[in-house]
Amino acid sequence: MKCSCDRLPVLLFLGVLFATCVAGRATWGQEDIRELKLKDWQPRSMLVTKVTEITKPAFPVIDCHNHLGGYRDVNRCLEEMDAAGVRVVVNLDGGSSLAEIKKSLDRWDNAYPGRFLTFALVDWNGIDEPGWGEREAKNLAQAFEIGAKGLKFHKSLGLWVRRKDGKLLPVDDPILDPVWETCAKYKRPVVIHTSDPAAFFTPLDRFNERWHELNAHPDWLFYGDRYPSRNELLEQRNRMIARHPNTIFLCAHMANNPEDLATVGKWLDTYPNMYADIDARISELGRQPYTARRFFIKYQDRITFGTDTPPRRDAYRINYRFLETDDEYFDCSASHHLQGFWMIYGIYLPKEVLEKIYYKNAMRLLYGGDPKVLLDDGQ
Repeated sequence: MKCSCDRLPVLLFLGVLFATCVAGRATWGQEDIRELKLKDWQPRSMLVTKVTEITKPAFPVIDCHNHLGGYRDVNRCLEEMDAAGVRVVVNLDGGSSLAEIKKSLDRWDNAYPGRFLTFALVDWNGIDEPGWGEREAKNLAQAFEIGAKGLKFHKSLGLWVRRKDGKLLPVDDPILDPVWETCAKYKRPVVIHTSDPAAFFTPLDRFNERWHELNAHPDWLFYGDRYPSRNELLEQRNRMIARHPNTIFLCAHMANNPEDLATVGKWLDTYPNMYADIDARISELGRQPYTARRFFIKYQDRITFGTDTPPRRDAYRINYRFLETDDEYFDCSASHHLQGFWMIYGIYLPKEVLEKIYYKNAMRLLYGGDPKVLLDDGQ
């Protein structure tokens, strides 16, 4: 049957209208929603869940992992600490030379007694020179004698520090033995960051769960022949810990294996001188709340509190919400930064466990357990 000419414009109009309506289902603004980029996807949860606001923690807090080297306003820092119930912050940016360490001590520890504890670093210059380890051990002893409370190692050890021949310096290289033994002699803990999240050692492809972070920070990707495997780095660290049983090692970021708490538990069982810090890893811990809660209760004497985030009350309070409440499916990015497209759950730890993690374990490592350096106002 043929259409008459006068009906053709109507049919064309209806066809265009139908096509427009169908296309409209897949558009957002002026763009085709099917072309939405992953980095622009910001889903809003439809869950209605309980929200618990904790402005102050159940106990005073020692933040065992922080970096104050770039913090300019000391008074603002103290205001944020006080607002969040943080009594002491460990400053891991003390520097490597005695002059740098003394400057940091004067600015933080000495100016505000009882509020800050500054850690030293090592100077990697000259690692190929004879006696480098002994030289650094001597400098470190002097740093401890003028007030440094511990030693910090960044992930550069194992990933970036190289000898003149281009070979990476392994974490368990014997050249560092005098340094570890000096820490044992002075009873000063070592905060050590070895390796990084598991996803940072896998290809940057459609399977990588930290895709957005690695695209924003391509220098965080350690996949390939230029670097040791993640397991090898962790094994280097563990061999070193085993070789120095009198030195306390506080392994940052839940021993940098929060994705596998069963293995972290085996390490803690094997190495009595190993401790784990939660800093910047509640995003990993909070997505496995049942496992994390069991782990925290079992190893309550071996875990310390830390943030790895410049002191901010909102960052601290997210950590408290994770540790103290049974809130479900909440965003923790303010505690550090966005570390995955998932939400977390609180693990509502018992009071006796919270007390150890917030300050008692740190007091034992940093002060020998002396409570008078921390507690005031009956807290």
